[in-house]
Amino acid sequence: MASAMSGLSAAIDTNFYMKLLLAELKNQDPTEPMSNTDMITQMAQLTTVEAMNNLRMTFSEMLKLQQLLNGTVLMGLQAEYLDGDSLTQGTVTGVLTAGDTVKLVVDGTEVALDDICRIF
Repeated sequence: MASAMSGLSAAIDTNFYMKLLLAELKNQDPTEPMSNTDMITQMAQLTTVEAMNNLRMTFSEMLKLQQLLNGTVLMGLQAEYLDGDSLTQGTVTGVLTAGDTVKLVVDGTEVALDDICRIF
């Protein structure tokens, strides 16, 4: 089972990995318990999964901060954005965060950064 566990992706959270390890320990053959080497290997894998999840969260926060900073640079500039199927123009008057996304305020309308087509 150790080889199967080494192939798990970083998308699996620490709780799932710990439950899997505990289930393996609980259901192991008492006459042939897991070796110390296998236990250390699996604990190292658990630590790696946790570190990768923490790193992913840190990168996500850094991306959001970068988008927020990019939005502040656009304040006072004219922006063209998609409003449904049409292009609309206006002045960027603010930047705000909405959940995990950063939006620009263009003449009172909240516009996702992805919808901005042109700055002039």
